[in-house]
Amino acid sequence: MARFTRSNTPLLEPAVSLITGILSFALPDRSDSYAVSGLVLGGLLLAVVLVKYLFTDRIASWKRILAWSLFFCAGAAGAALHRTDPAPAIEHHGERLTFLGRVESIPDIRGRWCRSTATLFCFADSISGQWIPLGDIFVRLYADTSARNPRLRIGDIVRVRGRLYAADSSGYDLYMRRTRGITARCFAWTVSRIGTDTTWGTRIESLRNKLGNELLSGDATSPDDAGNIMQALAIGNQSYIDPQLRDSYSRTGVAHLLSVSGLHMGIIFMILNLLFGWIRLLRRGYIALGILVILSLCGYAVLTGLSPSVIRAVVMFSLLQTGLMLSRYTNSFNTLCAAALLILLWNPYYIYHIGFQLSFAAMVGIITLYQPLARFRMPRHTLLRWLWSLTLVGITAQVGTFPLVMYHFGQLQLAGLLLNPLIWFTVPAIIGGSLLYLVSHWEWVFALTRTVTDWQNAVITRMGSHDWVAVTGIRLSGWACAAIYLAIIALIVWINRRSALRTRSYFSRNADTGAPAVRTEK
Repeated sequence: MARFTRSNTPLLEPAVSLITGILSFALPDRSDSYAVSGLVLGGLLLAVVLVKYLFTDRIASWKRILAWSLFFCAGAAGAALHRTDPAPAIEHHGERLTFLGRVESIPDIRGRWCRSTATLFCFADSISGQWIPLGDIFVRLYADTSARNPRLRIGDIVRVRGRLYAADSSGYDLYMRRTRGITARCFAWTVSRIGTDTTWGTRIESLRNKLGNELLSGDATSPDDAGNIMQALAIGNQSYIDPQLRDSYSRTGVAHLLSVSGLHMGIIFMILNLLFGWIRLLRRGYIALGILVILSLCGYAVLTGLSPSVIRAVVMFSLLQTGLMLSRYTNSFNTLCAAALLILLWNPYYIYHIGFQLSFAAMVGIITLYQPLARFRMPRHTLLRWLWSLTLVGITAQVGTFPLVMYHFGQLQLAGLLLNPLIWFTVPAIIGGSLLYLVSHWEWVFALTRTVTDWQNAVITRMGSHDWVAVTGIRLSGWACAAIYLAIIALIVWINRRSALRTRSYFSRNADTGAPAVRTEK
């Protein structure tokens, strides 16, 4: 690859080695095995040594091979240390009981059920009525919204009446058990709140609900689709979005907008640098601006729930802001690799979060493909140039994510490319307008933001009503998904090599030693 060499992307190989070590030990659908990790490491080392001796020694020096091995071992060891594999809660499987527990995550209403995670402390004996300890089992709680149950909040101490079903030992249940520690599902038709456990999580949730209520129209007689979308985009509260509207966003391939991720953090990053750019004029202003931006990004991430994709974005933009603060050039791909290393060293099992996978895959697609494609063809007219740039961002992001979307969701969205120019206009306006209204309470800002949101919802709903916008019912195995990504990597390498034929390759000797590639002219 021409633009990405060992000299300007030194963290790519450590990141790949760490991920390989994690996957060799901790695939969620099989038992742990140090032997498998050892065999994988031995096979990879043997292959590298054979290539080094039989074909070319440019592939790596012995120090580099040792570094690869250390990061591989760090990935496997980190996965072993962070592994949670509790036994399924089979003792009361299928029983109809009354439980006492605490809501541990932000509730999310999907159709009939309000979904959240909860810790169940004890249950009431059906004969004596005494409370019998359960050992604090962690479950997925489904509260029936058709009954007159209270709206749940994180930290609520609740009494629930329902049935408990132990997690299976295969498929999605096994994945949730090993990566989240969830041992059962509880379907509750009666829920009563008996108290609230005051924690930092409950305080942040209370602040999020307070801010979210300010974005609603105040008309309780009809659903406020615009206000709910504004909540989701600005502060990460998507609990009350209408299921039909959510389905339209999903079918058209823009459901990622409803979860705060790299796009949202990037918009906040740009707003902060534009709003406080004047601080650079002061003495040591770059340092002051950098600290202000990084602290603001961290605070916004805490407010929106600290999902893996948000953590990735905060780490990446914090590193980028640090580079600006120190007046250093930062390679976007190397910054992305640094973010992956830091996050996976902190918790290796973030690699199995769908949001983490989609976020990194989209960024890899944009970083590696956008510039070569833009260099190949770019209109001269300013408006056409802007629209084509937005379309290219959407195309490259979808190239990076469509295998994961087919693997996890069984569908391929075709309308996303048409909607990308629209959402790149509306989403920054909605996020910026919502946050500006929360700070200023200017009514004209609120009215204008709601108008933009209503327009976006109308376009997405209209497009989502057509059958051609998505191909559904796709079944893609993990091996097929990996094969598609190998083909995409080959495409990325070919496009980048074609875009700069006179530069040296990634494995050139100059790239290995850190010396700049030399351009020769005949």
